[in-house]
Amino acid sequence: MSFPVQDIEQCPGIIETANAPKEEASRFLTGARVCSESLNTGFPQQSSTYNNAPEQYMKRALWFLAAVVLLQLSVSAQVAGSRISIDASLQEYQIDKNIYGQFSEHLGHLIYGGIWVGPDSPIPNVDGIRKDVVEALKQIRVPVLRWPGGCFADEYHWESGIGPRSGRPKMINTNWGGVTEDNSFGTHEFLRLCELIGCEPYITGNVGSGSVAELSRWAEYVNSDNVSPMTDLRKKNGREKPWGVKYWGIGNENWGCGGNMLPEFYADQARRYGTFIHGYGANTAFKIACGPSGDDYNWTTVLMKNASGHFDGLSLHYYSFASQKIATDFDEAGWFDIMKKTLKMEEMVIRHSAIMDQYDPFKRVALVVDEWGTWYKVEPGTNPGFLYQQNTMRDAVAAACNLNIFNNHCDRVRMANIAQVVNVLQAMILTEGEKMIFTPTYHVFDLFKVHQNAMMLPVRAVSSDYVFNGNRLPAVNCSASIDSWGRVHISLCSIDPVASRSVAVDMKQFEMGTISGKVLSSDKMNAHNTFERPDVVKPTDFSRFTLAGGSISVTMPPMSVVVLELTGKVKAQAAIELKNPKGGLDYAYYEIGSEMMPVFSSLTPQSTGVVESVVLPKGVRESNFGVKYDGYINVPEEGLYTLYSTSDDGSAIVIDGRLIVNNDGRHAPIERSGFVQLTAGYHRFELMFFQAGGGMELSASIKGPQMEKQIIPASMLFRK
Repeated sequence: MSFPVQDIEQCPGIIETANAPKEEASRFLTGARVCSESLNTGFPQQSSTYNNAPEQYMKRALWFLAAVVLLQLSVSAQVAGSRISIDASLQEYQIDKNIYGQFSEHLGHLIYGGIWVGPDSPIPNVDGIRKDVVEALKQIRVPVLRWPGGCFADEYHWESGIGPRSGRPKMINTNWGGVTEDNSFGTHEFLRLCELIGCEPYITGNVGSGSVAELSRWAEYVNSDNVSPMTDLRKKNGREKPWGVKYWGIGNENWGCGGNMLPEFYADQARRYGTFIHGYGANTAFKIACGPSGDDYNWTTVLMKNASGHFDGLSLHYYSFASQKIATDFDEAGWFDIMKKTLKMEEMVIRHSAIMDQYDPFKRVALVVDEWGTWYKVEPGTNPGFLYQQNTMRDAVAAACNLNIFNNHCDRVRMANIAQVVNVLQAMILTEGEKMIFTPTYHVFDLFKVHQNAMMLPVRAVSSDYVFNGNRLPAVNCSASIDSWGRVHISLCSIDPVASRSVAVDMKQFEMGTISGKVLSSDKMNAHNTFERPDVVKPTDFSRFTLAGGSISVTMPPMSVVVLELTGKVKAQAAIELKNPKGGLDYAYYEIGSEMMPVFSSLTPQSTGVVESVVLPKGVRESNFGVKYDGYINVPEEGLYTLYSTSDDGSAIVIDGRLIVNNDGRHAPIERSGFVQLTAGYHRFELMFFQAGGGMELSASIKGPQMEKQIIPASMLFRK
C-alpha cells in the first residue's frame, strides 16, 4: 500500500512492510521512523550539522539513513517475525461502539424470512420478528442498525409501510430482483426490532425519488411528542410515545442508484434536506450525508467545502469485489486478491480523513463507513438479485482487517455498518426456514465486541511480509484498547493462509497480571459453516503465547484472528507537585461566532476571572461566546477515572495535555465521556466550551475508584 509520507505521519496504527525495496526508501522513511522508535533501534535526531548541510547532501543523508533503517528492519523481521509496541498510558480516542454496526436492506431474504416471519409463523417470533436472530444479534452487542437501504431507500416511501398491514400498498423492488414488496415490514416493525436487539436505529431517507416534505414528515412521525398531524397518525397506528430516532441518512449513493447526482448538486440537496430533519424535544438528529464511493476524493472535498456545517457524518462505501466466482470457489490467488483489496480501506480512510481535517480540524464530522464487506457471485440456484453468498475463513480475516483499521482511526471513523446482517453479502447469520447458523464473520464480531466504547491504544507495528507470486502485503495487523475496567484487549490478524507467524508484542507502561486469549482459525481457506455442519469455523481458547517481562511472544496459526485479554495495571503519568494551591479554576471569556470549537490560543479574551467549579461565569451573553477553564484536578487515589462533559453547544476536557472528552460541535445537550489512568495528586485540568445559539448548558462529571459518578466537586478543583 502506498501512502504519502505526510499521511503516514498522521496514522498511529499503520502497519508497514519490513522488506520494502530500498528504492522506495523515501516513501517509507516516516513509517520507518515510527517503527524504529518501537524497536528502540535508535533513529537519530537531525543535528545542526544536518540542518545546515547543502540540500543535495541532506537528500543523500536521508536516502542513506532510510536504506539503513529499512535494512535493519528487514533483518529484524526475517529473524523475529512481526513486532508490535503498545503504550498502555496513551489512551487517545474512544472506539465508538457504532463501528460495530450492521446494515439491513429490503434485499433478498434479509427482511422477509431472515428477520420478519410474521406473527402467525410457526417459527418462534416476537411480534413477527424471529427470536433466534434477535438473540444472536444481542449476543454480539449490535449497537446500531441501518435500514431500509441501500438502493432500496431511494425508492421507498415510508407512508406505504405504516398502518394495518392488510391495507398497505404493494411495490416493486426494482433494484433487487424485481420482486413485489407487500410492505408488511415498515417503520413500526423496524423500530420494534431495534428495541428487541437493544440497538440504535439508523434510518436512511429517500432523497432520490422522494421529497423534503416526505422525509421531514417521517422524522416528525417517529420523534415528535407535540400535537401535530404526524403525532396523531402515529398514535392512531398504535404507538403512543415517540421512539427518539437519532441517526438519519440524507439519501444513499446519490452519486449512483440514488439519483446519479454530481457532488455540487448533492451538496445543495444535503443542505436542503438536512435543514428539515428536526430533532424534536430532547432528541438530537445526527444527520449523515451521502459520502464518496471508494476513492472518489473529489466528492469528499466538495461535500466538506460546501455543506459540512449541515451534517454530522459523511458516509463512505467500499466493497472488496470478486464477483466472477462464488464465495467458496477460490485458490490462494483469490485469497491474496481479497486481502489486497481489503487492506486498501486504510488508504481511503486516511486520505478522506485528511480532506475532512482541512475543513473540520476538531473532527466534529464523523466518517461513517456505512457499507463495507466482501462481494462475490451469488450461490448457484439463487436469484442473482438476492445477493446470497456463503461466508468463509477468508471473509472472517477480511472483517478483522477492516475492524482493526476502523479501531485505529476511531478519531474520525465513528460508525461503520457491514453489509449485510442476514442472508445477504457478508452476513452475520444465514437462515433456511426455521434453521439458523452463524458465519465466520459473526464470530469475528463476537470476539471484537470487547473494543466497543473502549479507549484506543495506539499501535506501532512492523509486520513481516506475506508474499504471493512476488507481491507483498503486511502479514499481520493489529488494534488495541483498554476498557473502563482497566483490561487491555489486543486483536491480531494474520492474513497468511499458509504459514504460522510469530509476533512480539511489547507492552509499555503496563504491569502485567494475567493473559488469556481466543482464536478463530481453520486449516482450509474456504472453510465455512453449513446447516448440516454449523460449527466448522468457531472460536476456541488460545494459549500459543509466552510472557516475559513486558513482552508477549505469540505464535499465530495461518489465516487466524486472535484476541488477547490482559489484566494488570497501567503505569499512570506522575502527579504534578503544586505549591500553595488555591481553590477554583481560572477562566477566560471570549466573544466569538463559531459552529465548532475555536482555537482559544489564537484569540484575545474579553475578560478573565475565577470560578469555584465548572459553571458559566456571570454576565455571559446568550450566544456567540466561548469560555476556557484552566487549573488542576486533585484525584484522591490512583486508578482509572472516567470524565464526562454535558454541553449545549460544544465542549472538551483535556487532562495533562491529552484530549480525554471530545464533545465538540453545535448541538443540543449531549453527554460524552472518556477515561484516563491517573496517579493520586494534582493533574492539569482544562475545559473548553463554546455557545453558538439556542439552548445553553454545561456540566462536567467524574467517576473513579471508590467514587460514584458525580458532578466534579469544587473540593477537587484548584489553581496556582
